[in-house]
Amino acid sequence: MTTLSPIEHFPTIFSNLKKLAQGTPYPSLTVRLQALTCLQEALLRHETPLLNALQKDFGNRAHEESRILELIPLLGEIKHAKKNLKKWMKPTKRNIHISAFPATAKVVYQPKGVIGVISPWNYPVLLSLGPLVGSLAAGNRTMIKVSELCPETNKVLKNILNAALGEKWVTLIEGEVEAANAFSSLPFDHLLFTGSTSVGKLVMKNATSNLTPVTLELGGKSPLIVAPSANLKDTAEKIIFGKMLNAGQTCVAPDYVFCHQDQKQELIKHIRHELAICYPNGTQDTNYTSMINAQQMDRLQGYLTEAKAAGVTCENLMEQDAIGETQNKLGLHIVDSPMDELSVMQDEIFGPLLPILTYTDIEQAFTYMKGKPRPLAMYLFSQNQEEQKYCEEQMISGSLVINHTLIQVAQPDLPFGGIGTSGMGQYHAAEGFRTFSHGKSVLNKSHLFNTIRMLRPPYDRPVHKWLKKYWPFL
Repeated sequence: MTTLSPIEHFPTIFSNLKKLAQGTPYPSLTVRLQALTCLQEALLRHETPLLNALQKDFGNRAHEESRILELIPLLGEIKHAKKNLKKWMKPTKRNIHISAFPATAKVVYQPKGVIGVISPWNYPVLLSLGPLVGSLAAGNRTMIKVSELCPETNKVLKNILNAALGEKWVTLIEGEVEAANAFSSLPFDHLLFTGSTSVGKLVMKNATSNLTPVTLELGGKSPLIVAPSANLKDTAEKIIFGKMLNAGQTCVAPDYVFCHQDQKQELIKHIRHELAICYPNGTQDTNYTSMINAQQMDRLQGYLTEAKAAGVTCENLMEQDAIGETQNKLGLHIVDSPMDELSVMQDEIFGPLLPILTYTDIEQAFTYMKGKPRPLAMYLFSQNQEEQKYCEEQMISGSLVINHTLIQVAQPDLPFGGIGTSGMGQYHAAEGFRTFSHGKSVLNKSHLFNTIRMLRPPYDRPVHKWLKKYWPFL
């Protein structure tokens, strides 16, 4: 008997889920709420195994950090979906044109069918099960391709999904590049990918062959602008919060900072002070997360080597020794005014390197940003309402956070998504429900009065002469 490889099983798994979706094309509110509750309860039961698995996969990641970054936001999404699902499922009434009178019109939100999710390694719980929440709320079946870099976490995720939902609702897929390529080539009814822009392009190319609609969450370089009116101590605290959680391995971490030239030294002083509070033992601190593997460590050190060779000052603000490096830990480095052509200013950093650029007029920072690809997030520290309004209206980004960092991701009633090279489409909150639903228009025409009878040929009748004269006002 021939044993099939996992990739060869993909079409069968997809076909089985498709049949289930076709057999129950519109799961009831009760069924969906039950699925969400089962997921919620299974997560709570498996908290300790999940935290232990994340610790093993990263080499070092504090349980408290994993809880803050993954479990709390995920459970918040589930609670929000359960609270609002009845309202989201309710058809929305629409107006009708006089030509259809008398009639009623509405939009009914139907499940799309089978949703594909490709999740990354940096937040293996939140970014695999977060999209599942929206998919379940919308009434879909789901296939999830998880990262091969988190094998221990994947084992626990399988246990959670089997205990909560079973294979009638969701199937978790593992594998490397070949598996991801085969997965994204399946004829999903919608495909959500979180990862790099380069891989996102390949995923979208594969999906195009099936005309599969896609949501891409791609990251990019998220800028942080410090206005002259900013409180620098508060700014430094929030920079460390957004940049150092998960050691910077976050798609919406501040990628570079723009501040007034007169603010730079004081800002760095406050950053150094805040680092010492959060991580008193430098890179050896047990609360400081490791790079996921040596490859990511080498990539970041390569950025530093290139910048130093170009004459750029790179200052490590954390104590570091051989022990830290063997644990794939890298201290926060300030990269002082790097040239634009360097890799650290071209690539998404995804680690604890922080370029700091300066301006003499804040308009220079805004102009620089406008010339770059649109970011997944933008951060502004300012007490000036005109600057805040300017960024709301004139600067284009996936999200804008004023006087804080990173917290927008954990807001269950805010959509999440990029624009341009940072992604397309949104999920989370009501927007996630809409993403995974088809808004079907329904027009119900009364038989009491047939307007078409008035509009049919011949066209020399009085009604058409009247229409010719008054149609612009209809």
